Amino acid sequence: MAAARDSAVDSGASDGLVVVGGGLAGLTAAVRATELGIKVVVLEAGTEIKYPTNSRYTGGVFHVAFLDVHTDPAKLTTAVERATAGHADPGLTAVLTQRISTAVRWLGNHGATIGTGGDLKFMKNMLHPYSLQVPGFSKHWPDKGADRLLAELERQLIAAGGRFLRGARATSLLMQDKRCHGAVVRRADGRIETYLASAVLLADGGFQGNREMIRRYISPRPEALCQRGAATGMGDGIRMAQAVGAQVADMDRFYGHVQCSEALTDDQLWPYPILDIVASAAVVVDSTGNRFTDEGLGGVSIANAIARQNDPLKTFVILDNVLWESIGKQFLLPPNPTIEERGATVFRAAGLRSLAHQTGLPAGPLESTIDEYNRAVQCGNPGALDVPRTGESSTLGHPPATISKQGMVAIPLCAGITYTMGGVIIDNRCRVIDRDGRAIQGLLAAGSTIAGLEGGPASGYIGGLAKALVLGLTAAEQVAGADPSGPLGERSENRGG
Repeated sequence: MAAARDSAVDSGASDGLVVVGGGLAGLTAAVRATELGIKVVVLEAGTEIKYPTNSRYTGGVFHVAFLDVHTDPAKLTTAVERATAGHADPGLTAVLTQRISTAVRWLGNHGATIGTGGDLKFMKNMLHPYSLQVPGFSKHWPDKGADRLLAELERQLIAAGGRFLRGARATSLLMQDKRCHGAVVRRADGRIETYLASAVLLADGGFQGNREMIRRYISPRPEALCQRGAATGMGDGIRMAQAVGAQVADMDRFYGHVQCSEALTDDQLWPYPILDIVASAAVVVDSTGNRFTDEGLGGVSIANAIARQNDPLKTFVILDNVLWESIGKQFLLPPNPTIEERGATVFRAAGLRSLAHQTGLPAGPLESTIDEYNRAVQCGNPGALDVPRTGESSTLGHPPATISKQGMVAIPLCAGITYTMGGVIIDNRCRVIDRDGRAIQGLLAAGSTIAGLEGGPASGYIGGLAKALVLGLTAAEQVAGADPSGPLGERSENRGG
């Protein structure tokens, strides 16, 4: 696939695949496509050898809705339905749950070292060397399993005759007779290049790094959100697809966690520790001292609710010292005592009014909030609160607990955003769907560029790595004409998008 310069058209790539994005979805698609005899070029906007991408900075855990990927597909399907409150597309759910086990084994045969990286049940399939061992960003990812895997997949792609181009940002799609047949690219040095292909796969992630889109869909204050990932997702693939008639959905939700407010400016405090379990066991209030979200839905949902606030940095979790000394010391890299050791603010007071004075929250409304909450929990009816509180916890949640008004703790919060959940609508063969409900020929999407598996009112999260891996492989096989019903299908002569 030779590229032309100065807007000239490359005429030698009409039977190949252009992949936009060098994350897990893009690289697995690229490697799988070369196995099936397809010419591939990967376009990566980043210029560095270790270009920033969420797939590099990930914790490296493959799971489906916090279940082992080798669990029976029927149980995985039930878990996805529960996690998303029935929002996930049934066709995409079936692809994910039926293929994830084989997909993880495929990855293990292509350079990934996978093992049990922790005591929690969903950590049985984790990239090695293991991440999630120390708090903060600087030691979280370098030379860990995900970092090594991306380098190995790129090596395999090039060894098989594929191309990987850094500093190559796709800017628009080429269409002819309602079929996508290539992409226009701006190189880091300003050159404009055009790549022709039989299909284009959009796999450049979501739009978490695009403040304009975040302000439009997610939060009135994008600058007040902690970027707990690469922040390189600019929504290019989504916007290019929209420009050629694609449908989008679920743009108002993201995957992230509840962070302490100082994580916004201190890399020692993200991506971990997180405050999800603490927040889900206690009470989360806004600047008026009132609850504004159902804590029982868990940390991802709470983070989304915080982001929607007019001032996301004026939110607090209110709990007592008993909870802080118990639940605060649970889960991965627990926040107690780490956040205080690293300089984060934890307010402590003997009573509620003193706590209100320290935080600047209005004492009267805060006391009413805690009293009403405690009565509802004690009566076993937290769902009757003005802002209902579900009794069952999410996987990263905790059942509601009463809050003692003696020995109180408050922690200023912010929403940590990793990737956006919405995007392009695809079918179960990864073909992008237009506004009339038809597949756009030659155009596919995978990973965090797509909608349909996560999000919805519950901000349902089912696992970004699993989604990227399965859909990347599925997209490659669709282009090659492989049997989509097979675990990792055999090639046929029916090729194209």
